[in-house]
Amino acid sequence: MECAKTRKAARQIESALLNKIAVKGVSQIAESIGVNPSQVTRWKDSLVPRMAMLLAVLEWGVVDDDLARIAKQVAALLIPKEKPRSANQGSEQISIEF
Repeated sequence: MECAKTRKAARQIESALLNKIAVKGVSQIAESIGVNPSQVTRWKDSLVPRMAMLLAVLEWGVVDDDLARIAKQVAALLIPKEKPRSANQGSEQISIEF
């Protein structure tokens, strides 16, 4: 059972890593790291799955990010939004000339 949880976490981490690579772009990542873009492409098949499994075993991962995202969404729902102020009846606009 524990092994299945670890594999599931590894798949989530791998998916998150691949999504971030796709969003940022292989060329930009390769340039930042200082390798050829083809190297990053090869990592997607070999290094990323193994790294995801390692991170899952170390209990690092998407779960914390997901929890943080969900907490922010719940907080946004629970915090009342500021109502627009209405003008008081009978108040007049004051103009000041200098």
